[in-house]
Amino acid sequence: MKILFVSETYYPHINGVYYFMYGIGSLLLQKGHKVEVITPSDSIYPYRKIINGIHVNGVPSLPIWFYPSVRYPLHTFLRSRIRRIINRFKPDIIHIQDHFWVSKMVVKVNRDLKIPIIGTNHFMPENITVFFKNQRFKQWLESRLWKDFSMVFNEVSLVTTPTETGVHLIKRRLKVDTVAISSGINLEAFNPRDNPVNIRAKYKIPDKPVLLYVGRLDPEKRIEEIIHSVVLAVKEIDFCLVVVGKGTSRITLEKLTKESGITDRVVFTGFVPDDELPYFYKISRCFIIASIAELLSLVTLQAMAAGVPVIAVNAGALRELVINRVSGYLYEEGDIPAVVSHIAEIFSDDDLYQKMSGKSREIARLHDINKTLETFERLYNECLSFSKISVN
Repeated sequence: MKILFVSETYYPHINGVYYFMYGIGSLLLQKGHKVEVITPSDSIYPYRKIINGIHVNGVPSLPIWFYPSVRYPLHTFLRSRIRRIINRFKPDIIHIQDHFWVSKMVVKVNRDLKIPIIGTNHFMPENITVFFKNQRFKQWLESRLWKDFSMVFNEVSLVTTPTETGVHLIKRRLKVDTVAISSGINLEAFNPRDNPVNIRAKYKIPDKPVLLYVGRLDPEKRIEEIIHSVVLAVKEIDFCLVVVGKGTSRITLEKLTKESGITDRVVFTGFVPDDELPYFYKISRCFIIASIAELLSLVTLQAMAAGVPVIAVNAGALRELVINRVSGYLYEEGDIPAVVSHIAEIFSDDDLYQKMSGKSREIARLHDINKTLETFERLYNECLSFSKISVN
């Protein structure tokens, strides 16, 4: 079977959408399927190259000033470029990951080709509207984004999204069936057996228990809430916060850390290669996430797969992953005293830590990427079979 993934972001822009496509795509290749990707290129020139084993077709694009991880495809010849890619590859299934410019054009081109399309939604409007302050404009933009979403996703055969939270968010906006399917996680990858001591040395992490954050450093991730909590928590518990990732807010967050007088307790690592990331979980006592706009949160799943208890805001899909007082703690948005209390409990109570660690691993096993692969293979075959019946 030939599967064509379509997304507005791909490597080197690392996010949950990329990890989903790469994770599933790699396993599909191992099983003998053929996989290609269409995405905006990293310049005004097109490319076709192999990235981490997968053929990627980049269409010419320009950067978006307020959101550097997303690029705007040049519309000149976009339709003809996409048609040529599809005609050359001849996919059996097209799998779009969003409703933006490239995916929208793929859907338009496919009106004539009639190839079965599955759409997976990773989108929440807060990921974009957070960059704007004017409330009226934000409301207008959110309405426009959802309108575009409905227009594109109502033309596909089936819509998936990583969690029931996602289903609830989009189901009323669609006429097609919607189902929750986890993006999946490679459980073995986050349980390395060798010693992670070199990670501390390489990134100058103090020899203290670690509170870990992994992800983009962008406004919607609300990392300043974590820093404010650490300012109070270090007065009670001896630990350090390690912040892994890059983004538009890094300078602001480093300034806040300095102004708060905790530069000796916070390490900003910047981008970390995938092969090193599991060791950060291995050295951590607890993982923390404050983002209220998560449809799954792969980094939270990664931490849980490594047996790390999680402190998460009680919002979005995080409440589906973290069982309060079982695998970690859920706190209400802005409740910094609660976060401080939860940090103190996990870092000071070894029995509690061990129990939560075991439960985290148990929950993560439900998201085994091999189960996700089997589910999508079945859906691809069902859509393909239905398409053939409809044609005949």
